[in-house]
Amino acid sequence: MNELARQYTHIPNRAGSSAGRSEEVAYYYPAGRVEENHLRDYWKIVLKRSRIMVPIFVAVVAIGMLSNFLSPTLYTAKSTIKIEPQHPSVTGVPEMLPAQLESGPYDYYQTQFALLQSAPLAARVIRELDLQKNPSFTGENQSASLFDLLFGWVEDGFDFLKALMAGRSSGSGTAKTYELGVPPWSVAQYLGYLKVEPVRNTRLVDLIFTTPDPKLSQSLANAHASAFIQMLLENRFNLTKEARDFLAKKLAELRESVQRAEQKLNQFRQQHGVVSFEKGENIVIDRLVDLNKQLTQARAQRIEAESMYQVTRNKNNQYLAQVLNSPVIQQLKAAAANLEAEKSRLLSIFTPEHPRVQEINRQVAQAQRNLNAEIGTIVRGIEANYASARAREEALEAEAKRQQEIALNLKEVSVDYAVLNEEVIVNRGLYENVLKRLNETAVANDIAASNVQVVQRSEVPLKPSSPNTGRAMLLSSALGLILALGFAFFAEYMDARVNTPHAVWAAVSLTTLGVVPHLKTLRDRYVSGAKVQAVDFPRPAPVRGLSKELVVEGDHLSLIAESYRSIRTALMLSQAEHPPKTILLTSPCPDEGKTVTTLNLGIALAHGGPRVLIIDADLRKGRCHKLLNVSNQRGLANVLAGQLDVAQAVKPTAVRNFDLLPRGTLPPNPADLLMSQKMREVLRTLRDSYDVILLDSPPA
Repeated sequence: MNELARQYTHIPNRAGSSAGRSEEVAYYYPAGRVEENHLRDYWKIVLKRSRIMVPIFVAVVAIGMLSNFLSPTLYTAKSTIKIEPQHPSVTGVPEMLPAQLESGPYDYYQTQFALLQSAPLAARVIRELDLQKNPSFTGENQSASLFDLLFGWVEDGFDFLKALMAGRSSGSGTAKTYELGVPPWSVAQYLGYLKVEPVRNTRLVDLIFTTPDPKLSQSLANAHASAFIQMLLENRFNLTKEARDFLAKKLAELRESVQRAEQKLNQFRQQHGVVSFEKGENIVIDRLVDLNKQLTQARAQRIEAESMYQVTRNKNNQYLAQVLNSPVIQQLKAAAANLEAEKSRLLSIFTPEHPRVQEINRQVAQAQRNLNAEIGTIVRGIEANYASARAREEALEAEAKRQQEIALNLKEVSVDYAVLNEEVIVNRGLYENVLKRLNETAVANDIAASNVQVVQRSEVPLKPSSPNTGRAMLLSSALGLILALGFAFFAEYMDARVNTPHAVWAAVSLTTLGVVPHLKTLRDRYVSGAKVQAVDFPRPAPVRGLSKELVVEGDHLSLIAESYRSIRTALMLSQAEHPPKTILLTSPCPDEGKTVTTLNLGIALAHGGPRVLIIDADLRKGRCHKLLNVSNQRGLANVLAGQLDVAQAVKPTAVRNFDLLPRGTLPPNPADLLMSQKMREVLRTLRDSYDVILLDSPPA
């Protein structure tokens, strides 16, 4: 271990060994470990900002309580009504009213709540109760506060300016007319007293009035409920009346439409000779159907007769069914066959020239002629039947075509008939529906039933509802606490200063060597405990002429001096084998105590025995010479400028083993001088003469 570090290993902690160990642990944060916010961190913020939190809390509570004490006494009365989603049906007849729940019950009830807080309803109650002459409503019985007076003066001033801009004098005496029949400010005041509060999960609604007069609150609550019910009934009556007027007008129009349609239909029937086109009433269609049936039968008969006729044309008459099935033909054929048989018998006996044979031949020939004549008669009958069937078919076909043309013409006419008939049906149906609806509306309007009922009427409140001191105290305390905490955490958030070891570690991930209390805010300036433990090196007496800020020399028993000595020990032990010899001290911003820290740390090091040199490297605003009461005529700037040797610029101080190299004369280019090769040579030279060199540099 280096000799310089060994000089400080035996120095005990001034506040006790246990305290020293706790400080050591508090200043150390393991690298790479992420610190989480705990409840104690927030508590530390509260304690840190308590000086501003307490006044904020007290101010808010004071304002809240003052406002509570200055508030007027108010009384609250409540009446309860029930709102059904639909009007009750007393007669069982549907009303001529718009559907109330087409958009859902939520929208319907929101509409009712809005109507309860509407200006027309408020104006109605004001007129019914004549509230403009009620001193409790107008406020004539109340002692106005200073705020109310100021607000009234401002409002009167605005009214006067409005009257001037309108070209009317405020004292003209002209009576004002209002749309609602009452002044708008009276309506606004009335609605300010009212609060509509639905009872959750029910159809009940509370009407709450809060006024300075208990009787006024009661009367307003009851009158508002009654006026709301009456307003709904009147609206319903007006709507029904409008519906009746509309239906009566529409009924007259439909009556005329029905008469015109029926007149047109009757004229059409007379013009075309048609009674109706309904089934069973159209003679033309029925005749056409009957002709088609007859034509079908005639065509079948003609085809059958034609087939027989074709057989006769082929000369195969003997095979005709009529010939084969004719009894006369069969008798003639039998007679001819008998004669042929007799002829064959006679020829077997006699010669052909025999008279009996000649006679039988004549009989056979006559029988054949009779047979052929009968067949000819049948054939002529077939031909006549065919001609008759053909003529009948042609006649029926011509008549069917003529009847079809008549039916087609009538079909075209039926379209016009259907249009006229449909017009009559539609107009008659509309007329009957409107007439029925008009009668139903008249019946339903005779019995007025509201869907709103008064469930509970208001009573005169016995105790005031405001001011509530306990609630005001609770609310103001809660608000004050919220504002105080909010301001504290906001101030902590906006505070970007690094003033704790934890903040240093969080900002740059570096541990701290120690913490020095602020001199002005430190209450207990001395080390806690019964006595300060002695050290093994002599403690010099305080030197006169030094600044009071050099507490290590002038007030060595203080906590600040002990803090500097702790930093000295931590600094030397940070590299126990090779303690640092050249140390530069800087700060982010000016006036953060960098110079005071440099000098106090140097004095603490000098008290341990090593030779210490302070180099004031702040060539613009360095003030080490002022705190040590040393001349600044020649210093570092002169040495770097080559005007003199460094040994000539070093000044001894009143502290033993503690010298100073002041900044010297202000140069035009201090930054260039500090970065020069000459500065490096000066430091190498001084390292050989001093054990520790502290450089008080400019702010970063």
